Amino acid sequence: MGIAREFWSDERGSVSPFATVLMVTILVIGIIPGVATLRDHIVQKFGDMAVALESLDQSYSFTVNGVTSEYDDSDTGTLTDPVGGAPADLDLTIPASGE
Repeated sequence: MGIAREFWSDERGSVSPFATVLMVTILVIGIIPGVATLRDHIVQKFGDMAVALESLDQSYSFTVNGVTSEYDDSDTGTLTDPVGGAPADLDLTIPASGE
């Protein structure tokens, strides 16, 4: 118990307030670019995922007993989003109530 009390009251390795402020300042200056870089990478990943989802092709074709069923999803030219408008092929209108 005497060693712990001696260690607790030892001030030979104390840190001055100036050194503490300097260390915290350097730490904050280092964290800010790290957080900004992390933000940029997360936004880039979301953009990459959006491009991948946009180019997803859901076309299919199958034949059962000589009858062919198919869907061609390659015609994406009609689904262009207007700038500042609602997403294409999405109806956001509310029908009027018939009172």
